[in-house]
Amino acid sequence: MTEACSVCPARWFGEAAQLLTASLNEVVPPEAQRHLMTAQRELLLAVALTIEHNAARASRKPRPTRQRGAKSKRRRPSRVELE
Repeated sequence: MTEACSVCPARWFGEAAQLLTASLNEVVPPEAQRHLMTAQRELLLAVALTIEHNAARASRKPRPTRQRGAKSKRRRPSRVELE
């Protein structure tokens, strides 16, 4: 196993899910287990989609900065000299 693969989030979540499933089998009734596994699947999907969304957003090209024209200069108040 490579170093990058051992710290992979998907692998970590998979191992955590296996450990959780093994623990639940001893304590939680089967119907509740199904509900918990569905909730876990939805949570992992939400995490994966959030990561994909942020990765796609980071890879986009930055917007070009707007050039300040004469219009923005006219908005500035004129300087008043005090005596």
